[in-house]
Amino acid sequence: MKKRLISVAIVLLTLCMAFPAFAGLQDMSATVHKWTGGYNQDGSPGLTRVTSGITFMVLAIGTDTAETLYYPNGSTSLTNPVTTTNFGAATVCNDMVAFRVDPTDATNDRYVDLIVTDTNGGYSVFVEDFDKYTHTIIIDEQPNVVHQGTIWFSASSAVETDTGIDFLPYTLIHDVLVDVTIVDAGEDLDVGLLSSGTGGDADGFRDAVSVATLGFVADTGVITAGDSIDYTAVSTYGALLYTAITGTGTYTTEYTQGGRSYLGHVVTGANTGALTYTGSSGSDTAAGFIHYWFTRMR
Repeated sequence: MKKRLISVAIVLLTLCMAFPAFAGLQDMSATVHKWTGGYNQDGSPGLTRVTSGITFMVLAIGTDTAETLYYPNGSTSLTNPVTTTNFGAATVCNDMVAFRVDPTDATNDRYVDLIVTDTNGGYSVFVEDFDKYTHTIIIDEQPNVVHQGTIWFSASSAVETDTGIDFLPYTLIHDVLVDVTIVDAGEDLDVGLLSSGTGGDADGFRDAVSVATLGFVADTGVITAGDSIDYTAVSTYGALLYTAITGTGTYTTEYTQGGRSYLGHVVTGANTGALTYTGSSGSDTAAGFIHYWFTRMR
């Protein structure tokens, strides 16, 4: 009897010693639903499940750092951000936000942050402190209200890159902002609509935005000198959102300053709504997020 108890104790001790190597890995999953503003008869929001076109990024809580991911219930590496293809693949995410992760959470070893984007329209939701006990994600896709969407960029080439975002017809795009999380000194980023599409312009939203400094990139087209405007200050906004104001300075010197020409750019049924970005050279290593504000008018 004593020998049996000793054997059991040894087995339990062995398991306890091996367990910590796997203890941090957790499987997390949630279905994705959109709300377009309707309600059920009981007054609850009328939700529709979304099973295609979803891309998502998993971040260490409170940071811009991408977590290391694996296939749900498996050990195969899963690319982060997770593509719409992997989201819809039955052998990967199976139409859900699903992954295995060891959260970089020093306090609880439990939470991650999510950016979930519906590429069909560009709607996004930021889910803070997501864990294995959360199983529903809702994206607000109401028409006639302003939305803020987010998609990521990795400017590894000078080729125009389609983000996968397709703005729907009758979408008014108000503004676009570049958020740099990995810098590349001396390089620039363009953001626009697919240049090969009808009405497209590769730098139509933001033109030659420097990615040399971390953080949100402010427009350069502002007045920076005293009471004389005998200088050049060219806006980094593109022609789809802004137009340049030209004139004569105090000493008859030509100047150019960024100025808003209208309220924004309207995507029509005839014109492209594909959001793209382009690095300025083949050696670009900059990365970060593209934030955009838009309203689906009808």
